[in-house]
Order: sequence, then C-alpha cells, then structure tokens
Amino acid sequence: MGEPRFQRSIRFSRSEWDAICEAAEQRRMKPAEFVRASAAGVAAHEIGLDDGRLTPELIELIRRTFRGMHLLAYLKREELAARGKEDAFKRAAKAGELAEAQTFSHEHSNGED
Repeated sequence: MGEPRFQRSIRFSRSEWDAICEAAEQRRMKPAEFVRASAAGVAAHEIGLDDGRLTPELIELIRRTFRGMHLLAYLKREELAARGKEDAFKRAAKAGELAEAQTFSHEHSNGED
C-alpha cells in the first residue's frame, strides 16, 4: 500500500470539470486520478524530472547514499565474519552491486556522463 492520502477540496468551473471528466474517461481513469496524475506531471516538469532523466543533483544523492550503504555494509561484514556468517554478507553484497549497476546504467542510457 502506498503513502496515505488526504482529501483536499479544489474548485473547478463546470466547463473545467467537464473537460477533466472527458480527458479522464479517454484514459480510463477516474477524474480524481486524472487530476492527481496531471498535477504530479506538472510538478515533475517544474523540477526537471518530466523526461525521466536523473538530474545531476539526484545522481549525486544516489551516489552518496550508495557510499553510506557501502560503509554500513563493511561494518556489517566485519560483524558477520566474526560470527562465521560471511556467506550471508557476500550474497547481500552481490545483490547491492547489481542494484547499483542497474541504477547507474539508466544514468548512461539517459545521456548523462
């Protein structure tokens, strides 16, 4: 289940609401879903995410997150090795490396360097 949603009240003129209903129906959506998706699309456009690319700021945040996770993983590996369970760490590390590679392969496929 996703993030909780809260009811909001937005006023539309009759012609605006009719246009929303028609557009929603064409997309097989409920009017509220259409309004929510449209508003989210405009917001994404405003911050430069509408073309699906990772922004330089987001790429840096992802890299910093992976670095922090790497440090935590190192500490966990030491703990598991001391308990004779290093194989569990190796499996988790492999999965993490795969996730990182997949994330940054999108970066290059979107024209970022």
